[in-house]
Amino acid sequence: MRIALVTDIFLPQLSGIADSVSLLAESFTGRGNTVRIYAPDLPGAEPDAAIRRQPAWAVPGSGSGLALVSPFGVFADLKRFAPDIIHIHTCSTLGLSAMIAAKRLSVPLVGTDHTFPADYLHYAGLDYLPFRFVARKSAALFYNRCSYVTAPSRSMLTELMNYGLSRPTAVISNQIPLSVFRPLRRSVELKARLGLGGSTLLLFGRIAVEKNLDFVLEVFARTSREMDVDLAVIGAGPYQRAFESKVHALGLASRVRMLGVLRGAALVEAINACDIFLTASLSETQSMSMIQSMACGLPVVAARAGGLVEYVEDGRTGFLADAGDPQAFVSPILSLLRDRDIRSRMSAEALLAVTRFDTGSIAAQVEKIYSFLLCAEQERDAEGVSLSKYN
Repeated sequence: MRIALVTDIFLPQLSGIADSVSLLAESFTGRGNTVRIYAPDLPGAEPDAAIRRQPAWAVPGSGSGLALVSPFGVFADLKRFAPDIIHIHTCSTLGLSAMIAAKRLSVPLVGTDHTFPADYLHYAGLDYLPFRFVARKSAALFYNRCSYVTAPSRSMLTELMNYGLSRPTAVISNQIPLSVFRPLRRSVELKARLGLGGSTLLLFGRIAVEKNLDFVLEVFARTSREMDVDLAVIGAGPYQRAFESKVHALGLASRVRMLGVLRGAALVEAINACDIFLTASLSETQSMSMIQSMACGLPVVAARAGGLVEYVEDGRTGFLADAGDPQAFVSPILSLLRDRDIRSRMSAEALLAVTRFDTGSIAAQVEKIYSFLLCAEQERDAEGVSLSKYN
């Protein structure tokens, strides 16, 4: 198949969407498909003949996490590429351009919704109830123009359907390369190398307001009063300066290790130096950083919110806690840190749970949808030819 992947968020941006699209393209290519990616051209983007980079401008205050992307020239390039399938991954300017192209080229269009759009209105100063309604309604209208819609969580699809989505849908996880994200069994050595203490919590992902980071620091502060524990922070983002100021204000600077953006082997080693993955985010449809950490053997303590409840098996791979109650997080964290047997059992369960997210398995699920749509298209064409004989 010839597959066009269209996204307004892509590497080198720090985002689960960027990682997901990159891995999907790599898997498709490895399975014998021809892939072309349409993505923003931002500082640090590496040239690649298989990627068409569009002029883009970072949204102020988003730390380059969001960008306004010019769609100029996308249709002409798609026409030359002649895709069998167009797959859009963001409700955006590039997505609209690809949507128009799919209609004009008579190509099936698949849409994947990775995020709750209303959770990002604060970047535009529009985080008010009427605008949240409009954002959700607009997303449903946007994806209703697709032939098929996927999302990494049922909660994401349910929200779209509540606001009018009527297209066929499927829950398909983001994927992770299990050959890369894996337990290293060298935690003591890795902790020493990174300057971490005996027990370490991991906060991993974009440092942004929507991740509920002030609450995380409150949880960590309470935990650190109960036992000797460190917090390793992997990532960067627009809220980083405020986050670091809060760390100092709470007197936690000696216990918080800011590791910055890590990739490849350095990222896997840093994850393996930690003991528990912690997230209190209320805006996750899945959290790739969480499943990457689980693949390294970390149990999870997460907010009972969004798509997290679909990927954390409470009491098996980790614990879910009420997002408004810091102590509801502290108690399971202390239990995991103090009881090696529980932590080991949940680590083993986490490793077992993520096997279904391997790149090959997820790519096969997506290809199955592509094949279904192409077969349906061929049947409609054949029916049209058949009927034309009687006209």
